[in-house]
Amino acid sequence: MKKLILMAVCATALMISCKNKGKTETAKANDSTAAVIDSIIEENDTTPMPMFLMGEDGEYAQMLYWVPVEEPQKDGDGDEYYESLHQRWTLQEMFRRNKAQYTNMLVGDKFVKIKFIDEILKDPDGNTPSIGQIHSRYGIPSLCARFDFADTKGKTTVSTSHQKGEYGGREWGTVIVTDAYLQSRKYLPFKYSEQDGEQENPLPSAVIKQLEQRYGMKAMRSVLECTIGDSYQYGLLQFKGEYKNGPKDYYGEDRKPALALDVLIQGDKVYVNEQVGYMFSETDYSWNVDDEGQYVGCNLLAAFEGPKGLELCFYRGAPESSTVGMFYLRDGKFIEHEYEGYYNLVDEEIPVWKKDIAEMQKLYLADDPHGHKDIKLTKWAHCYVDYENEWIWMRDKEDKNGAFFIRKDGKFRLIDVENAHQRPSTCEKDGINYLKFSGSAGGPSYQYIIYAFKDGKQLWKLFALEIYGELSECMLNDKEISKEEGKAYFDKVPEGQEITAYFKDLEEE
Repeated sequence: MKKLILMAVCATALMISCKNKGKTETAKANDSTAAVIDSIIEENDTTPMPMFLMGEDGEYAQMLYWVPVEEPQKDGDGDEYYESLHQRWTLQEMFRRNKAQYTNMLVGDKFVKIKFIDEILKDPDGNTPSIGQIHSRYGIPSLCARFDFADTKGKTTVSTSHQKGEYGGREWGTVIVTDAYLQSRKYLPFKYSEQDGEQENPLPSAVIKQLEQRYGMKAMRSVLECTIGDSYQYGLLQFKGEYKNGPKDYYGEDRKPALALDVLIQGDKVYVNEQVGYMFSETDYSWNVDDEGQYVGCNLLAAFEGPKGLELCFYRGAPESSTVGMFYLRDGKFIEHEYEGYYNLVDEEIPVWKKDIAEMQKLYLADDPHGHKDIKLTKWAHCYVDYENEWIWMRDKEDKNGAFFIRKDGKFRLIDVENAHQRPSTCEKDGINYLKFSGSAGGPSYQYIIYAFKDGKQLWKLFALEIYGELSECMLNDKEISKEEGKAYFDKVPEGQEITAYFKDLEEE
């Protein structure tokens, strides 16, 4: 598989604190709400709740886990967090235990068949893979269950649109459900409201007035996001000023609690879920990093009418995190059940595993079996001679000996070695990148070995020997050339600069 529509537009909800009054029903973050969620989890263990595909590895989509798969135990260290951790594990375990039952994926307004492939529980080094992270780079394993389309024949085209009609390409969705869930629920299509340019479509004025009266606050912004089926509307509302009933001890002196609402409308009934944020001033608010003072709410991915009420799959988005979960309409309360938040990782380093290190060590030894047999390369770093190749620099503990490698198409190539007589540097000119090794050759002699690269390809290799500052010998691509030819190449190359690299110590890993 080529791509997953990565719903990296989720965010961590800061808090939930709600009240009940009149026709406006609110979810309250207390033991009652927690009990409802616990009951939902328990009753849905045989009919598991919807889950989300939140990552992919270039071949399969991933149901990402968020805690280790082993059941947490009390050990006297951090036991105060045991209950919270165990609840998170219990939820994950429900999905994990039923993973093979998730055979339906929502693409647009249609469900297509998928199949469970395997679990990734170890990385190539035998360690637990990353947990709770969405990777921007293939090749970095995640603790997860992996899925593929049930029928993959001919489906090799990636679509980043949920509106591409028939199931004719390898279109990843996000929400996945079991057969039992689909059989016991009615899927409700929803339509997002059309916005007039940058002008947001507000909630109905009667709803805004009702909520203002309910909270005794003035609305500064509202958005009608979408219509769900034939009976519901969903949106958000952001109040102006301090939320007087917000938490008193959570905020510093320079900020006060602010309030926004997730709003569900059913006829003349209005249900809300409170989202408490920060107020720095009358014009400066924040709920998430980089939200520019506006509560962004959440986007709905799927809606179902269940035997006990409406069920909505949602994601919340922020640059640094992706959060997924459910809204439930239960007994007049609009309850948010956040599954988990994942970190969105960007600009990730290409992984280098133990087997890769062993391969490079082998190439280094083979380059000079006698001279290198007593040298131990103990650290490595990615470095950048050019930006088209993956460069790896290995060194010994004393930084006296080392080697430079390129990895292309999964294969390593030793470019050259450094030692007391060959110290590395890089430079660039006219779109050509150079890797230089230079040092004393004894007495008045000084030698250079220069590699030229363009667009990721090696153009040439020059060996030049100077004696008393004058070129004495030259070789191009290991073939002898005249001093005049050598000087023409040598003069193209600027002065070298020290290579920046941050080494990882193999003995500490």
